[in-house]
Amino acid sequence: MAPVLTSLNPSSGPAAGFNTVQIFGSGFTGAGPLTVQFGTTATTFTIISDTQINAIAPPDTGTVDVTVNAPLHGTSNPLLYTYGGSGLLFFTDDLPPGNVYSVPQTVGTPTLLATGLINPIGLVRVGNLLYICEATVGRVSTVPVTGGTPTPLVTGLAGPVDITASGGTLFITDQDTEQVVSAPITGTATPPCSPTASLPYPGSRCEIGPAAALCGSDE
Repeated sequence: MAPVLTSLNPSSGPAAGFNTVQIFGSGFTGAGPLTVQFGTTATTFTIISDTQINAIAPPDTGTVDVTVNAPLHGTSNPLLYTYGGSGLLFFTDDLPPGNVYSVPQTVGTPTLLATGLINPIGLVRVGNLLYICEATVGRVSTVPVTGGTPTPLVTGLAGPVDITASGGTLFITDQDTEQVVSAPITGTATPPCSPTASLPYPGSRCEIGPAAALCGSDE
């Protein structure tokens, strides 16, 4: 079976290259010799585990496909990597009709990416997807960074207000249950999450520290 890629961190970088890009997915060990390519250029890399590779981005311009090839099993699905950075900020408007926008970091007009989300609050970008908390319906949905229809991913939450990601895991501040919960980045059925912390009146900010999820604040 060919390797499967789920996300890149970061998903953009300088045209000069030589920065480290974390590639997350599965099937990176036990598959024989691997080749990591940015577009048509093979690059150096280190296999960290079956689910993570650290690769060095080669110099280039524009947007390219990142792939991992295992000669005995085939080539992975591609993920997009942008040279020069996307230059975009992403934000939500939680009032009806529940929109998500992008806007240039310098200055410019917001671009509508998706509509119809219910009380969208916190979001995080991982690779080519935005993961968005829909607080009043207790779920996390995804929207492509280029825009599209929201897709429910994690359900069964009480009141998700913020989200961040580390590797293949989402960490969600679930305010109504006063907990920080985790869920696979690929989504799962209800009930979705494993409690990772209990907080009295957790705030809406969740950060990943060197060794653990550090989330929320009393309000």
